[in-house]
Amino acid sequence: MPHAATLEELSSHIAAIQKVPGQLLEDAAPEVDLAGLRCIAQQLLELSRERRLAAKVSVSWPRAAVAVLLALGALITWIPALSYNFNGGFFMDDAMIKKNPNVYEELNWLRLFRTDYWGLDMFQGEWTHKSFRPLTVLSFRWNHALAGFEGSGFHVVNVLLNWVCSVLMGVLGFALGLPADFALLLGALFLAHPVHTESVLYIVGRADLLCLLLILVAALLYTPCVKELQPGFLLLPLSAVLMVAAGLCKETGFCFFGLLAGWEILGGLLTSWRRGRVLRILAMLLLGSLACGLRVWYTGTAIENMDPHSNPIAVHVDRGVRLRSYALLHGIYMKLLVFPNFLSYDYSFDAIPLVLDASDCRLLLPLVAYQGFFMLLALSLSVLHPHKQASEAPIVGMAILLLSFVPMSNILFPVGTMIGERLLYIPSAGLLLTVVSLVFSWKRRNSGAALLCIAGALGIWRCAVRVPEWKDSESITTADGLTQLNSARVQFNLANVYLQAKQYDLALDTYQRSINIDPTDHDALPLYHAGQILFFKGQHQEAARYLEKAVNGFFSPLTIQEEEIWHDYALSLWFVQKPQASIAHFQKALSINPTFTKASQLGNPTNIAMNNMACAAGLGAITGILPREYYQHAINALDQAVRLDPANVLYWRNAVALMSGGGDESRAAATWQQLVAMDPQGAANPPKDCSWEFYFR
Repeated sequence: MPHAATLEELSSHIAAIQKVPGQLLEDAAPEVDLAGLRCIAQQLLELSRERRLAAKVSVSWPRAAVAVLLALGALITWIPALSYNFNGGFFMDDAMIKKNPNVYEELNWLRLFRTDYWGLDMFQGEWTHKSFRPLTVLSFRWNHALAGFEGSGFHVVNVLLNWVCSVLMGVLGFALGLPADFALLLGALFLAHPVHTESVLYIVGRADLLCLLLILVAALLYTPCVKELQPGFLLLPLSAVLMVAAGLCKETGFCFFGLLAGWEILGGLLTSWRRGRVLRILAMLLLGSLACGLRVWYTGTAIENMDPHSNPIAVHVDRGVRLRSYALLHGIYMKLLVFPNFLSYDYSFDAIPLVLDASDCRLLLPLVAYQGFFMLLALSLSVLHPHKQASEAPIVGMAILLLSFVPMSNILFPVGTMIGERLLYIPSAGLLLTVVSLVFSWKRRNSGAALLCIAGALGIWRCAVRVPEWKDSESITTADGLTQLNSARVQFNLANVYLQAKQYDLALDTYQRSINIDPTDHDALPLYHAGQILFFKGQHQEAARYLEKAVNGFFSPLTIQEEEIWHDYALSLWFVQKPQASIAHFQKALSINPTFTKASQLGNPTNIAMNNMACAAGLGAITGILPREYYQHAINALDQAVRLDPANVLYWRNAVALMSGGGDESRAAATWQQLVAMDPQGAANPPKDCSWEFYFR
């Protein structure tokens, strides 16, 4: 190979040749040693490759050691989550997992492909989120098949998936040209990002984990095609299958056909446009369009009966308010990615007030976010070079960020939440890949890497604080309930914790705070529970007022059944001397669900509606405030309750009490004898009054 001095001479000669006019070169061609020049050029090319390879494997071992320490520190912060389980209660996971028949019942493929992530019918139900994620649901099913809902299996799988994604992030960075120390740093930063806590510890966030994992595997498999090392006959269809699988874990995955096609186009711009590359681009665009088209055709994108509390922007009538408010959300998402100091599991009404006026100073946040995005995009484009190491990594990261953020941004269609930290799992991968790659391309990379290490250490500290808060339902509800004071839903959930602890006064105050956040009294649940507490405290008039608002409010069938609210409203009406309205609303509850039961304090299902309606009708008829025919309605209701639950002593005693009060002594005596034979110890003295049933939900 030529020596350095010789290479300097050659460089000067090459520069001189480049200045010679083209016509003169053609005239001198017969007299020039073309073979010698070709040999020298080949030697220079080989030397250049050797030096690029040497530069690629050149690693700063101190930086690598710090990256390893960061990765170990981040790993340790997640270890407590390996012991978390559902024994402390499901944290809003019950609707998606515990109540989803696709998880615990016999596998029904037709039902699996007709229902959304929540187990609700996407084509005939009253409410559906249109989140069609059958592969994620199947993963929950496999978890349940191994250990039921007991143990730590669900949490262990999520933590392991997060670790695997962190490793794959480092591998992808290395495949894109980052040296090993920067690739390690990339994986460590991803593992240490605090915004991932919701995706990992809120079990339904598994959709994002699986989606990103499959996207990364597909990208790594497809890398040889982009580098023109493989024609793609096998890798292209395999990568396409993985992208479809990612889309069946979460809809965002279908968008990443665009990543592979765009990467190929970038390869063509930087190197060459060969026939194989053009064919692969066309194939990937065709497959991606087909997959996205079929997904939209199958379920659509509109959310049926969207809860306006989950995304109040989507239902606002003023387009300007919607645009400004969505822009603010983009700024908040940027802040969560860059500076995740404040974290919360919920940002629904009214945690983020709508931007009603263009003079709102909060709009500075999205302006900074958009400026930051375009600066990163410009920097990513500026470092692109066909022979520069890792030059394509920043723009690939920007593509990941853009493709994952646009579907959740409310730009194309409204989504079912204001802010969801779990939605940032995939965008954070793109942002980190871009930033780490740009720091590597920076002349002062040591200073940049030091800043990234400091950021990683801060992320580890924030994770160490946040992960224990997700230990169980009570801990996360309390932690966020004490900080997210303007979210009606967060305050409602905190009130539920107080209610379960039988701190009724504190629960009532917190339900009231949730109600006050929404002056329209739209959400039925805080009104319902506040009404229950007031009824329990004997404040029947106030209870009836709250429960009347509750029956006219909005509620999701995932959280409560309509008949429960109607039943408790009917019960309150009896105690405010409105017997006929009470009976009518008991009948309303039973017409909605003829087999309506409610769990007692011991957890046993009771036929509460039939029993209480019988008490209301029977006592009303006996005391004369209702027509006499209501007496027989009461006896029939108790007879049906006993048939459904023959071992329930309360229903037998109530039947005896009503028969005695109604003058039907012979039937009362016969019924009493049956009760004594069934339960000699429990049948001490014949009852004189009907016993009502009331249970907190």
